[in-house]
Amino acid sequence: MTFVITAPVSGDIVAMRDVPDPVFSASMVGPGAAIEPFQGGLTVIAPCAGVVRKAKPHGFVIEAKGKMGVLIHLGLDTYELDGEGFTVLVKEGQEIEQGQPIVLWNTSVAIDAGYSVCTPVIVIGAGASAIKMIAQGPRVEAGKPFLEIGCWDNDEAREAATRSHDR
Repeated sequence: MTFVITAPVSGDIVAMRDVPDPVFSASMVGPGAAIEPFQGGLTVIAPCAGVVRKAKPHGFVIEAKGKMGVLIHLGLDTYELDGEGFTVLVKEGQEIEQGQPIVLWNTSVAIDAGYSVCTPVIVIGAGASAIKMIAQGPRVEAGKPFLEIGCWDNDEAREAATRSHDR
């Protein structure tokens, strides 16, 4: 079984190993890829359908199909902005559809404060070999296919989705 995750924002594709953060670049949170979004006011969209398990201004976790967690982290260390520049459009426990607006993000706030806006897209509980980049080229458009996940049907992934991203 495979599952496609679409890009939550438009921008340049960044390999996980090139994310300028040691936790993400070492895939300690999980495998995936990142996007360096185009600057300005962005509407961040859901990369998959599911239930919002965590909804913070700087990131969110979606439990997809009751099995897998998808973490979208909007910038690096942007939690230190205490929500400035972000407007969250969903609530924890809410069912959402793929492509639904999740967060409005003014990237200028993060950039002006000296933070990277590089946006990791992580599949929690999946092995690195289960993730495949399917976006073509150096850039991806929001809502277009980004990652494909292979066999992910396990209880560990579901448990990780519900407890992940407490910061």
